Amino acid sequence: MQKKLRDLLNRTLEQCFQDQSLHKTVWPDYVVEIPKNPEHGHFATNLALVLVPSQKRKPREIAQIIMDHLQGREDFLAKIEMAGPGFINFRLNNREWHKLLTSIVTQKDAYGSSQLGAKEKIMIEFVSANPTGPLHLGQGRGAALGDTLCRILAFTGYDVFREYYINDAGQQVRLLGESIYARYKQMTDPAQAFPENGYQGEYILELAKAISTQTDLSALAPEQAMQYCSEQGMERMLQEIKQDLAEFRVHYDNWFIESSLVRNGLLEETLQMIRSKGGLYEKDGALWIHTSAFGDDKDRVLRKSDGQYTYFATDIAYHMDKWRRGFTRVVNIWGADHHGYVDRMQAAMQTSGPGANWLVVLLLQLVKLWKGGQELKMSKRAGQYVTLKELIDEVGVDAARFVFLTKHHDSSLDFDIDLVKRQDADNPVYYVQYAHARICSIFRKAEEEGLDAARQAEPALARLELEDEKALIRFLADFPVLLESIALHFEPHRLTYYLTELAALFHRYFNLGNKEPQARIITADKELSLARLSLAEAVRVVLRNGLTLLGSNAPERM
Repeated sequence: MQKKLRDLLNRTLEQCFQDQSLHKTVWPDYVVEIPKNPEHGHFATNLALVLVPSQKRKPREIAQIIMDHLQGREDFLAKIEMAGPGFINFRLNNREWHKLLTSIVTQKDAYGSSQLGAKEKIMIEFVSANPTGPLHLGQGRGAALGDTLCRILAFTGYDVFREYYINDAGQQVRLLGESIYARYKQMTDPAQAFPENGYQGEYILELAKAISTQTDLSALAPEQAMQYCSEQGMERMLQEIKQDLAEFRVHYDNWFIESSLVRNGLLEETLQMIRSKGGLYEKDGALWIHTSAFGDDKDRVLRKSDGQYTYFATDIAYHMDKWRRGFTRVVNIWGADHHGYVDRMQAAMQTSGPGANWLVVLLLQLVKLWKGGQELKMSKRAGQYVTLKELIDEVGVDAARFVFLTKHHDSSLDFDIDLVKRQDADNPVYYVQYAHARICSIFRKAEEEGLDAARQAEPALARLELEDEKALIRFLADFPVLLESIALHFEPHRLTYYLTELAALFHRYFNLGNKEPQARIITADKELSLARLSLAEAVRVVLRNGLTLLGSNAPERM
């Protein structure tokens, strides 16, 4: 509805420019929004106010010109009025809301989709945890955020590509091998020293047992054995990560291997390209990139004086490879501890070609897990944190994914296991899923009553006169607008808010029938029942579509 009204205003404004009722100017950035006070109409716009600087006229005069030029309003608008300093309020014809309801029921799974993205190629790189241990809660939150964002972007017309970056080189992988080998040695010699910063947790011992069963490590030289443990340990952990993510309903289009950057010559190619643009220089035997010219607080080393490349060098090469692959935008989801890394990476992109706006970084704050009023900090298997798999086993995928998205990604999140396992209105996951299951139950009852719920009920929709019914229809109209806004601002958490509010509106509407029999969805009045079933079906469609985008199920029975 908002889009249709905005199209009407755009056509009207263009007409005003053509007949010179208004001076032609840069197209204004105005809003069409839902007033907080329902008495002010269904929608309102500030169009007249934002035109004041270019028109040199009073906003109410501009508003009157716009109102006088509105075309096609007889079919669409029931009432137009000016308010305050120059706002324009609109009230739509009831039949427009009824047409919307019919459209939702007809579109079903497609309702809310759009072509906003116009097939723009966009990559989302998320999780990308080092394959040196199990996924923890923070990475699970990143998986829920990244996957849901991908689903919504694809639903709104973007060409989305999902990628996982595998850090298979560097000190952390060697340390994994040293840790596994030390645990292997301790199986026969408990006094064997363990690396000072080695990886803790039961999984290291599990890896040592599995690898030593597969291969006789005692037959290898210590350095060779540690290298073998690194390779095998990383491979096994990566498979476990893939399995955990698959169980979490997260899949990727590509798993990019860090070592391929050097092996395929991409790192050297990238450095040559930056050098040709004057972005590199030598100092103290090291190779530097001139990022301070683009907002970084200082220049950065890419190759140390000993000839070793830094992580920053390979990260730049990796992002340049993304650019070469034709992605017009790239979104990275990083932990909050990477905050200081954002400016330098965006500065590096400006030295290399893509520019600062090409790379978007979403920083993810920590997750705290609570049970029985106490924060859970330890995992026997991981040694230092609760794993994603442990959480899934405890509360299920639906609940984990939903709760991970109940806060903005840049806010810390308290995950209360006891709350999520409760079956009441305080549990947001249960509350939303129960609304869907309740509607399914209503349709089963309708079938028992002999009502043909699939029959076209549009002629009867005028019978939907209750304020709760009108409020539900208006709220359903917001769904496509919300999804486009989420896609533009990368804020999928707003979908959980929307679904929770939609569920609340429906539960209130349903409970109204418990107090007033004439307000029940299925009544003795067959025509009215069909109209209310159409409304219930539209709510069910939006709940199901929203839950699907969140990666959660929409159960028919609970």
